[in-house]
Amino acid sequence: MTKLPSLRPVLVILLLLAAIVRAAPPAEPGPVIEAGRNDGEWRWLFSALAAKGAMMSTFTEERWFSMRKTPTVLQGEMRLLPGRGLSLHYTEPEEQLLVVDDAGLLMRDAKGRTREIKTEARAAGLSAALLPVMQFDLEKLREDFYLHAARDGNDWRLDFVPRDRELARTLGSLVVTGIGTTVRRLEFRHSARQRIVVIIKTADTGVTFSEEDARRFFR
Repeated sequence: MTKLPSLRPVLVILLLLAAIVRAAPPAEPGPVIEAGRNDGEWRWLFSALAAKGAMMSTFTEERWFSMRKTPTVLQGEMRLLPGRGLSLHYTEPEEQLLVVDDAGLLMRDAKGRTREIKTEARAAGLSAALLPVMQFDLEKLREDFYLHAARDGNDWRLDFVPRDRELARTLGSLVVTGIGTTVRRLEFRHSARQRIVVIIKTADTGVTFSEEDARRFFR
């Protein structure tokens, strides 16, 4: 009698593939988070993300433009220091520092030349919005954004749409996705063909920055 081959390896492979397929954040925005109606299930996530404190991560940034089929790719380091702001230190293809804090934006190139943009200036755009978003203060965020939230298992997606109609029209929205209590991806989305995607590669939370690093990477 011919012995039938075992199906166990095939089943294991199928289960692994199914898990991989599921391990992705929702593809579409969820409903708007409304106080007293559906915010209870999301408060824990905002609280957990806000409690991480000072953070440092490495990232890859893809800048997609409507006239190009491939993105411009940058590498860098992201630092968040409560009370000092958010710092994006680009290391490739050329060095540049972008600091987002309560005063606005500060940009510094490899030669030390700087440019400052006040928070209230429209030119600050969604870059200025990145600081309050990364601080994950739910109540403050609701003042300036419509917050959409969706979940699929441990994977989640948060869409931040500016309440200011002109800002929403010209700059689009910010989409943050992650798994558990870890942020994995940020996307500044003006349109499907014009967007900036930040992919978090490594992340350390609860870090302590030296005084030298604080002076170097913040204002």
